[in-house]
Amino acid sequence: MSTSTRIALVTGGAKGLGLEWCRQLGRQGYQVILTARSQAQAEEAADQLNEEGLKVVPHSVDVVDETQIAALAAWVAQTFGRLDLLVNNAGVNSATRAQGDPLLRAKNLTLEALDPEEVLFMLRVNAIAPILMAKHFRSLLTKGDAPVILHIGSWLGSIAVKKDGGNYSYAVSKSALNMLNRALAFDLQADGIIAVVVNPGWVQTSMGGSRAMFTPEQAVGQLINNVLQGITLADTGKFFNYDGTEHPW
Repeated sequence: MSTSTRIALVTGGAKGLGLEWCRQLGRQGYQVILTARSQAQAEEAADQLNEEGLKVVPHSVDVVDETQIAALAAWVAQTFGRLDLLVNNAGVNSATRAQGDPLLRAKNLTLEALDPEEVLFMLRVNAIAPILMAKHFRSLLTKGDAPVILHIGSWLGSIAVKKDGGNYSYAVSKSALNMLNRALAFDLQADGIIAVVVNPGWVQTSMGGSRAMFTPEQAVGQLINNVLQGITLADTGKFFNYDGTEHPW
């Protein structure tokens, strides 16, 4: 094992689950790269964590813009030379996408209003963007110490668990992420890179709402303790629940 400081990059790190990932990884001694869509958002969140005595560097990236992803990877290569952990946390659901607009929300939720462009948008953010991040950070991860790619998925992406209608865009995007990561994991296995999807449970964020089961602190803590700290290359490609058990597909 390397004795140098481990490097982690978190997408969607300015608030909610992503901010808590940055905080808890920082507490474990990681040098954290906190990314958000705007540099101002990233800097404000990083300042907050640095005031807590952590080592956090801000950087902007729009995860649906591959040019920005490539530029971010080039910056990480120049600044740190490697990456040990990539947490693909950035995502959107029908509520956050709609931002209070019931008509836009219906375009993602209901059959009657279903809009194919909305489905494709959510696929780009929740399923394709994480794989593009892996594509551009692959070479840096190969230089890392027991490198891991961890995608934040959802129980709503499980076909086996789906027992009702509606919620088309979000559910299909998280289900697609499972399959895309399955393919990705086999492609990266020879590089020694572990790639898994995790279900954090129902979390009290802007996406999950205030009535959710877990606080961000609880959700991230469980994923670190039950998944991140125990997985090996034999687990690559799997879909894990927050308690460390395998989640049904």
